[in-house]
Amino acid sequence: MRVSSLLATIAGASISSAAVMRIAADSLYWSWTVTEWTAGCVGGCHYDFNVTGIGNSTAKPAKPSFKAHCSGQGEGADYKACQATGESETSYVVVAKLLPRTNITNGTLPQPRIQVSLKFTDLDTSTAWWNFTGKAEARFNQHVAPPMNFTIVPDEVFGVA
Repeated sequence: MRVSSLLATIAGASISSAAVMRIAADSLYWSWTVTEWTAGCVGGCHYDFNVTGIGNSTAKPAKPSFKAHCSGQGEGADYKACQATGESETSYVVVAKLLPRTNITNGTLPQPRIQVSLKFTDLDTSTAWWNFTGKAEARFNQHVAPPMNFTIVPDEVFGVA
């Protein structure tokens, strides 16, 4: 089963008997650190990176620490599950995907955009969960430049309780 289908099924099952909360992401500032980003488009586009978030237990909702390694391929492909590489205060799932590049300027495609989504169980209420999603522009740097580091700031936030 695809990760996106699995997340949709879980969300659908949870939503049918729960309240959905959408929150303005700018009111819940959180930045995630991407390290060791490499990406290329030889024989199909692919990416590989680590992503880390530092928790904040006094935020509302409380945000867990997390760390994951993500690797996948295909622009516009479904989310691919990342491998959790660190412990956290709660259970979490990280998924990532390359967004499709569509705006060609002067015959040149724009740089790749990565989208990362984190779903975690609420730190205060085990029957609730949150999903934070953010995007960032990066570069196809494989074989031409060293690995990159950058920041992703989530711009979509919702929860189910």
